[in-house]
Amino acid sequence: MWCGILQMTQEQIRVVIVDDHSGVRAGIRYLLVNAKDIDVVGEGANGVEAVQLASIHKPDVMLLDVELPLLRGDEAVRLIRGKHPEVKVLAVSSYSDRQYIQEMLANGAAGYITKDEVPELLLEAVRSIYNENHTWLSPRANRINRPGG
Repeated sequence: MWCGILQMTQEQIRVVIVDDHSGVRAGIRYLLVNAKDIDVVGEGANGVEAVQLASIHKPDVMLLDVELPLLRGDEAVRLIRGKHPEVKVLAVSSYSDRQYIQEMLANGAAGYITKDEVPELLLEAVRSIYNENHTWLSPRANRINRPGG
């Protein structure tokens, strides 16, 4: 009688971080590195790099700042989703006004979180966007994006 050991391998969520501030990238990376189910596979500092990194790494989730040099976040997400519809983009921004949120979502972002909410909600946001097929909005973004919000 053969007794095999079934090994459960947890699927890794491949993440790319794009923000023009190296300190923000480092802070986000720090929040993600200890999560056993998340693997940071690349980082970039502008919108052009975001598009390139999507092609090179084919991440499951890209964390993308809205205000980026060379190519704004809304344009970058549109190009990324056009070439790689399987890449889910979470907009990570210090801006919390309706226009930014709606532009990112209209161009294909799967979610939106403000930078001050990142420490508490980033892991939940990444996992939710990866595992579910609906838009994920942080509490602040959801409140602002609602009519009359």
